Amino acid sequence: MCTEKIMIIGASNAGLTVAQNLYQSGKDFDITIIDKNKDIGYLGCGTPIFLSQPGRSYQAFFNKDVAEIKQHLTRLYTETTVEKIDFKHKQVLINNSQGQQQLTYDKLVLATGAEQVSLGIAGHELQGIYQIKNLQEGLEVERHLASDDVKDVAIIGGGYIGVEIAEAIRSRGKNVRIFEAKSHMMMSHYDEPFGERVEARLRDVGVQIHLDEEVIAYSGENGAVKQLTTPYDTYETDMVILTMGFLPNTALGREHLDLYTNGAYIVNDKQQTSEPDVYAVGDCATSYSNVLHELVVNFSVSDAMRGAYVAAQNIIGEPISSSGTQRTNAVTVYGLNLFSTGVTVNEAELYGIDYQYVDYEDWQKPTFMPENHRVRLRLVYHAQNRRLIGAQVCSEADQAGVLYLLSLAIQKEVTIDELKVSDFFFYPYFNQPTNFIIEAARLAK
Repeated sequence: MCTEKIMIIGASNAGLTVAQNLYQSGKDFDITIIDKNKDIGYLGCGTPIFLSQPGRSYQAFFNKDVAEIKQHLTRLYTETTVEKIDFKHKQVLINNSQGQQQLTYDKLVLATGAEQVSLGIAGHELQGIYQIKNLQEGLEVERHLASDDVKDVAIIGGGYIGVEIAEAIRSRGKNVRIFEAKSHMMMSHYDEPFGERVEARLRDVGVQIHLDEEVIAYSGENGAVKQLTTPYDTYETDMVILTMGFLPNTALGREHLDLYTNGAYIVNDKQQTSEPDVYAVGDCATSYSNVLHELVVNFSVSDAMRGAYVAAQNIIGEPISSSGTQRTNAVTVYGLNLFSTGVTVNEAELYGIDYQYVDYEDWQKPTFMPENHRVRLRLVYHAQNRRLIGAQVCSEADQAGVLYLLSLAIQKEVTIDELKVSDFFFYPYFNQPTNFIIEAARLAK
């Protein structure tokens, strides 16, 4: 029996995870990975940390043991463009410094990620306007920040990526402005009371925040950006960083595979596209929302890694199904930790969900404990069936464990009433006699 040829396009962490699971299965696969970049395996969410620590090598921000993975590959093509996929004959046309070459596959995995949205406004071609989706873009931003001539930096987009980049750049002594077209920060994952706390932290350290203010044009001198304009004013800037919005990178399969409304590949719970021998993982593929009961696109590293594992297991021949997503998120801003899972109140209204919510705030531990922190919690639940459909937490303490619990509760369709009588432990070093989740649930109407 011939060794099955598995081709992976995109050496993102999702693509590398597929390869890693394949060879760790002990089965014999002919694995080929193709990527347009020189360096593979860079974890993009490390960019804010990298930018905040000038002089630190970017080599520390690779999530996978790339050297170890390379040993198990049959072929690795970097700095290589995939020009065309012939899905009918299972052929891929690539182009690199060696010229064009035709490759064949038995099963194909698309891990091509997403592209950052460009505003496409007047002046967008000026130098000094950057995206930060990959390593090369991060390195260009770092080189520009190192210049003493860069004093004023504008960040377009007030989501969690924009917030993290703002903190990183402010730590280097630069003047930072954030421009957010929506009414509050991080609106995709958090409601206004939580966004306001983030805004307060940023303003306390001198970050200037412009809400409901959309950038409509750039202007410059000698080919470099020097100003940006909104409907309200014009602002001086030496550098612009775009952090708003992504679109799936699906050009290779757009004419052949079924697509979601934003262009992502539609996949089933095995990560298969409309072509059974073609899988898609990561930002280029859909996920199933356990709250909305419909397909969504979840631009999330954890979602990508889970999808990669599911795809690999099905290719191996040990079929499993994806458990769906709650779009779980966390971010830290100057010591303030925020956690979110499921839908926000804003999203519930947008999707026409009949919802209720409760807010609760208290000390995490008994007040006699010397080290203690306030915790703010919002629980969103369905008004009719009373299932938990969303949660947000804010505290200076680490509440990641709480987030894991609430995410799983949404996935398993736990009701707000079941939370009221859940069996949680008490120990004063960790919590109050009645956990704040239970206290919040007991406030539910």
